[in-house]
Parts: sequence; structure tokens; C-alpha cells
Amino acid sequence: MWKMRYYARRYDTPATYALLALMAVIFVVDFFSQFRLALVLGWPPSVEWLKGGLYWQAFTFPFAHTSVIGLLFDGICLYWFGGSLERAWGSAKFLFFFFSSGILAGIVLIPQTLATPSVPFFTGMAGSFVGLCVAFAAMNPYAPIMFWFIPMQARVMALVIVAFDLFGNYSRYGGPIQAVMAVSVVCVYAYLFATRRVSLPSIGSGRPPGPSMKERFERWQQRRKMRQWQRRVSKIDRPEDLFKDK
Repeated sequence: MWKMRYYARRYDTPATYALLALMAVIFVVDFFSQFRLALVLGWPPSVEWLKGGLYWQAFTFPFAHTSVIGLLFDGICLYWFGGSLERAWGSAKFLFFFFSSGILAGIVLIPQTLATPSVPFFTGMAGSFVGLCVAFAAMNPYAPIMFWFIPMQARVMALVIVAFDLFGNYSRYGGPIQAVMAVSVVCVYAYLFATRRVSLPSIGSGRPPGPSMKERFERWQQRRKMRQWQRRVSKIDRPEDLFKDK
């Protein structure tokens, strides 16, 4: 019994461990290839990228790292905040949020590449890094966090992370203005997703999905029959006429 309980605690976040392992393996392989793999896995969200057809890069860029520091920061964020979110949402819903938050940051920047010569290049958890922190803070705003040995609440930590990404990593977004655009949209999306204003209840949440088209049609038929019955009742003169054939 003890082993079963330990197993449940150890492996209740399989998606988080899988993402961490994939990041580590790709970094080691890319290190010996002189980071040529990062150029293939990285994502340049632009109009030219849309024309090129390399759409899989929108899903592979979180695994491309060009420095140990970047891998370390992403790994810590994913382990602590990603693991907590996966426990709360389930693996499927967590994976959807992980990839969608990064992809959303890139989609926001695609139109502006028509007006500016600078093209963003996403590597690491661009967008997803901020998204995980804001989502965790939205669900646990007063949770105590040790950030670089400094105790603070999760909501304060989220503000620090957002400021760090804006002022320290704006180059990967293509510039300061582009960073403000992408990070702002991701923050709003993460907050709404975590507070269930934008959610996918049928993905990994343990709740049944919404009614199917057949069920919707059957409910419509029931309402239509009820209205017909009400109209018939309103037209009769004697109660015994209610059960007579038309």
C-alpha cells in the first residue's frame, strides 16, 4: 500500500517530466552539434514563416535552448509551476495550455512583421514561461514563494517574472514594443484560463463534455412538443377535450 501511494505522488505529473526529459535530451544533442538543431527547432513567427510551411516549429521551439542558464530557468519554472498546474488540471489540459500560450505569443507578432524589419525568433519557453507563472499566481495568489532566497507571494513573483521577461528577454520577441504586445496577451490569456473564464472542460478535467448534437436536437424536440402542448391547453374550453384526438 505504501508503494502504491508513493507511486501516485511520484508520477502524478507525467507530462511535466516528459517535457523536462525532452528538453534535456535535445540540449545535449544540440550541444554536440554546435547548436545547429536550435536553428531548425526554433520558431520565427512571421509572414515569411507562414509561406514557408514549417508549421511544426510552433510546437518545437520550447525544446530549443542555446545556453545552460536558459535551460535551467525553464526547467525550474516547468518543474515547480508546471507540475502544480498539471496536478490541478490534468495532463491533457496542461499540455494544451503549455503549447497554446507560446503559440499565442508568436501569432500576436506575425502581423507586425509586415511593418518592421525585425523578425522575432522563439527558442526556449517563450510565452509559456510567463504563462505558467501567471496561471499559477492566478490560482494561488497568496502562496509563499522563495524567489532567489527572497520570500514573496505568488502574485508578486508573477509581476517580477513578467518584468524580467519584458526587460531581459525582449530581444527574442523582436524588440521592446513587440515584447509588450506578446507578453501582455499571454498574461491575459493565462489569467482567464486559470480562472476558468477561458477553459476546455472536456480536456483532462475529469468532467463530462457538453451535450452532443444528438442530445441538443432531442432537447429542442422536447421544447417544441412542450410549446405545442401549451398552445393546445390554451385553446380548449373543457378539460375533457384535452385528451381527445385532434
